[in-house]
Amino acid sequence: MSTPNDIAELLRKGIEAAREGKRDEARGLFEQVVELDEKSEKGWFWLASVVESDEERRICLGNVLHINPNNERAKRALDTLQSKAKTAKPVAPPVQDEEVLAGVTRRQLTLIVGVGAVAVILILLIALVVIIGNNNRQAAERAKQTAIAQVATDSAATSTSAAAAVQATGTSVAATQAALVTVVPPTPAIATLPPTWTPTPQATVAATQAALPMPEGLTGRLAVWGGQDMLSVGYLPLGYFDFDNGSQYTVIGSSLGKNISFSADGQRVVYTVYDQLLFSSSIEAVNLNGTQKESVPDRWKGQTVLEPHSPRYGGPNRQYMVFVAHTDKQNTDQVFFLDLNPLPGAAALKQLTADESTYSDPALSPDGSKVIAVRTDLNAANPIVDLVNIDVGTGGKIPVTNDGASFSESGPFFTQDGSQVVYAAAPSNDPNNNDIFIKNSNGGGSALPLYRSPANDIDPVLSPDGKDIAFASNSNGHYDIYIYDQNASKLSQLTNTPEDDFPGDWWQP
Repeated sequence: MSTPNDIAELLRKGIEAAREGKRDEARGLFEQVVELDEKSEKGWFWLASVVESDEERRICLGNVLHINPNNERAKRALDTLQSKAKTAKPVAPPVQDEEVLAGVTRRQLTLIVGVGAVAVILILLIALVVIIGNNNRQAAERAKQTAIAQVATDSAATSTSAAAAVQATGTSVAATQAALVTVVPPTPAIATLPPTWTPTPQATVAATQAALPMPEGLTGRLAVWGGQDMLSVGYLPLGYFDFDNGSQYTVIGSSLGKNISFSADGQRVVYTVYDQLLFSSSIEAVNLNGTQKESVPDRWKGQTVLEPHSPRYGGPNRQYMVFVAHTDKQNTDQVFFLDLNPLPGAAALKQLTADESTYSDPALSPDGSKVIAVRTDLNAANPIVDLVNIDVGTGGKIPVTNDGASFSESGPFFTQDGSQVVYAAAPSNDPNNNDIFIKNSNGGGSALPLYRSPANDIDPVLSPDGKDIAFASNSNGHYDIYIYDQNASKLSQLTNTPEDDFPGDWWQP
């Protein structure tokens, strides 16, 4: 018999998988939640965020409102879906999974369980079929005949406004001081790399509780996302630290987002934003003072690009943008290239990849000719994660890393001259222990470790002058932002809050 703790653990794992973009895994976990507890308001609401079709979302949201008629977010989402259905063109039904009854798939049946008498009739029919075929399962199948009780449960409070979340975060991230790691002498030298900047390899550093100082002598601005996750979806308040003004922290707008990137003049940012009504991602751009907000997908109206995310400016004067999204022809995320100032008559948007792999974390070279992205091959027995260099002009690809399933890479970031790429990587036998590496962007040479610790060090951001690396580390149980001075082999700590904080981009005049 399942306990409330079992259900809570399934829900936690499902939310984690959903945040990481593992929709199928998340769906399976949320389906288990609602099978075990048909009155799980959170279970049905989260399931709505990962199902494949609007019809399935309507079923899930209907169950949420059946359990709690006062859930305002579910009401708004259902109203939006119904309005969308009135104008949408018919689409082909999704590929069906295993049928448990003629014309009824296992996933469809799971969704229908919570909607009342119709579900009871369907379940009774299934029970009869199973009883005839296998008497040993009779008791188990009959147990599934219970309809959802007409009792409202106390639910999680509806979302606090994004503006309140941002204001709370702006206060919490301002003070920074606590230490988690101390640097030990460098490891023996590893073969150096040929480009202009070849730092000294650093040794693993051990986690401690000693206080670390604030960084000093930095210039420019560091764009970040961090604070309280009000929606439990991994989208956080946005802001930036002004190193030329005492590392003052300033909130940017009122949206919740992630994957933030600076424009060429450092006065504007682009980021992934969460659509609370449609449970999907999109891309927004806004000035640092929160004005002139733009929905970036308006630049490619008429083209089918679904759930775009992970944008980054790049190229000369950062006049281009890259991001990932999927289309009506491909369910996996692919890489797209956007010209922010196209010539008259020229197409602004170009799709760079179109295969069965899924791509993430794209980064555009300073000259705008190459994109390095994380490519995950889901067709292998064990998913293979590597970095790939994509030619913007031809679409040709060359591997940057080629370690197969031994390591998983993430968060590539070009050096200023484009000859190297900084990234995080974790071994398959310790997937939550990412360290920071650097490698030639053309795939040549060996990977060189820049920073190691027992914690999970992710999202490296290189200062434009190549001297410092900002990254997030969970040394203290949550993610804070650290600055590593490569020249002095010195670590400092920029944030120290109970919530998670992540760096996105570094701009210098």
